[in-house]
Amino acid sequence: MKKAGIIFSLSILMCLMSFSVCFASGLQLLHSYPENDSSDSMLENVVVKLYFNEDVSAKEVQQDNKGAFKFTNEKGKELPLRILYPKNSDEIWVLVNKPLESNSEYKLVISGDLKMANGDTLGQDQIVKFKTRNTGTDTTVNMALMGLMVVGMIAYTSIATKRAMKKEEKKKADEIKVNPYKVAKKTGKSVEAVVAQTEKDKEKARERKNGRGAVNEDDASAQETEMKKDTKKVAGARPISVTGSTYITGRKAKAEREKELAAAKAVAGTTRPKGTTGKSKNQKTNKKR
Repeated sequence: MKKAGIIFSLSILMCLMSFSVCFASGLQLLHSYPENDSSDSMLENVVVKLYFNEDVSAKEVQQDNKGAFKFTNEKGKELPLRILYPKNSDEIWVLVNKPLESNSEYKLVISGDLKMANGDTLGQDQIVKFKTRNTGTDTTVNMALMGLMVVGMIAYTSIATKRAMKKEEKKKADEIKVNPYKVAKKTGKSVEAVVAQTEKDKEKARERKNGRGAVNEDDASAQETEMKKDTKKVAGARPISVTGSTYITGRKAKAEREKELAAAKAVAGTTRPKGTTGKSKNQKTNKKR
C-alpha cells in the first residue's frame, strides 16, 4: 500500500508541474532565417523570417506589432523595413527595403512587446545578428572555378583529339593489309616478294607513327633500282605509220593537199608576165585592136 501511495503521489505531482510549464511558456521565438550569428547572407532583397510557437498574424494585432522590429547596421543606423505576414499564421517576415553592404554585420531587434491575439507578449527583446557575404571573395572563387573549368575543357579536348588520331592511324594501318596472292597475280611478282614489300610498307608506317618517318638509304636505293627495271628506253620519235597504221590526221591531210596544189601549179606554169596587173594587160589588148 505504501508503494502504491507513493507512485500515485508522484504521478499527481508530475502532472501539476507539466501544466504549470505549459501555462508559463507564452509566446516564444523558435528560430529564424538567416540564423543568428550566420555569415552568408545575400546583399539584396534580404528577408528575415521569424518562426514563433503561437499565432502572431491576427489582424487586430498587426498594427500594434508594426513598430516591434528594428534593423540596424554596424554603425547603428536604422534601415527601412516592411513587415509581411505569410500564409502560415506562426510566421512573420521582415523585408529590408535597401541593399546591404558586402562583408558587413547587421542586427534585427524584436521587441518584447510583440503580442498575439490573446494579449500575451514575447516578454523580452530577441536579437538576430548576421553578416553579409564577401562579394570580393566570391568573385575570386568564381574566377578560379571558371579557370579550372577552362583548363579541364582544354585537357579533355586534347585527350579526345589524340585518341581520335590514334584511332585514325590504326584504321589506316589496317587498310595497309593486302592479299598477297591477288597482288602477285595482278603484278606478276612472286608471293614472297609481295609479302616482303608489304612488310616493308608496314614498317615504314610504324616508323612514321613513332616520329622516325625518314626512309633509310637501302630502301631508297632498292626503290630506285626497281623503278629503273620497269623503265624502257626508245631510240627516238617514230611515226605511227611504222606500226602499219593508215590513219591520217587532219594536219597531215591538209599538208598533203597543199603539196599537191603546189605541184600542179608548177607543172602548168603561168601566162601572166612578171610585174603586170590585170588592168595593164587589158590596155595592151585594146591597142592591138
